[in-house]
Amino acid sequence: MQSILLRRLQGSFPRRGGALNERDKVSIEGEQVLRPVFLFGQKMYLGIDFLITSELKLYLIEVNVGLPGGAHEYHLTHLVHFGKPSDIFRRIDWTTRKVYGKTFRDYLDSLPFMESLKPFKIWMDGMGPFPNSFHPGLRLEDKWNQYQLLKGMAPMPETIAFDPEDMVGADRFIERKKKVVLKRRVGRGGRDLQIISEPSELWKLNLIPHRYLLQEYVESKIHGYTLSVRSVALGGEFMCMYANLSPRSTSNHGILTFVSSGNPFGLIEKDFKTELFNQKSWEAEIWFGENEPQYLRHNLYEEEVAKTSLLIPEPFLRTIKDLSIKVERFYEGLNLSSLPKACFEE
Repeated sequence: MQSILLRRLQGSFPRRGGALNERDKVSIEGEQVLRPVFLFGQKMYLGIDFLITSELKLYLIEVNVGLPGGAHEYHLTHLVHFGKPSDIFRRIDWTTRKVYGKTFRDYLDSLPFMESLKPFKIWMDGMGPFPNSFHPGLRLEDKWNQYQLLKGMAPMPETIAFDPEDMVGADRFIERKKKVVLKRRVGRGGRDLQIISEPSELWKLNLIPHRYLLQEYVESKIHGYTLSVRSVALGGEFMCMYANLSPRSTSNHGILTFVSSGNPFGLIEKDFKTELFNQKSWEAEIWFGENEPQYLRHNLYEEEVAKTSLLIPEPFLRTIKDLSIKVERFYEGLNLSSLPKACFEE
């Protein structure tokens, strides 16, 4: 059954009927390859975040669109682990040429929501106004919309939209789950994230209606670190992944760690050393050029990489890759104009 599912997820893309013609071919680094003709409407480069429990239960936690981090971080972990650069940037560009017939930069420019996404991200950080132009693809930034879209196809922590005027529903959810996470429906970097164990903790907060979620708490820790895994998918293919270790309750911008296939689940070296990097990320160079916001400098330049590797059993690793491809293909097929309105439209 697993091999059948794998073949389905990695099989050929749908094609129009009829014989192949020269438009179906593209030359990449001197090699003639077939370019799949998508029946889908959108192109997607996704950064997909997962949590993993000590019992090896997997939870998809968030999907990031546009130009999310992931490739640069993987490249650094590869550099530390193997002592040589990765080929991830070449593979990404090769994939967009093969699948979409254009360079990765041209592919990004062709995304219909990119013009409004950059100012939208800055607005999310509280560092700029809401963008003048709006594209319905921005609704994918609402984590409640993500949950509604994906909960039927991927394991996700149970989640409810939090309404401060419905404290009864929130109380019941907390009492049932014992421990929950309060997070913004639209936000990044763990802003306002709080772990709630008692309903009374929620009552004390002054929260804006329709802007928060309550989510089942998932214990994703390894050797004392909060753990998350970022997987990158593009054009129906898995690109790369890395692990993030943090001493805090949130794993954003923690210690980057290479992921290897192996047993048992855990870090090869538990008392590891790290290597510091201070260089502009590949994504930041594409996204901002020479005009990156100063408030993001730490995120865009500074990274700490563990001199160890996170072992994940091969069947479990394959599940992460398969789910990443499945979600990317699903996002490719979305009709963005039919997405439910996001909380920032209310």
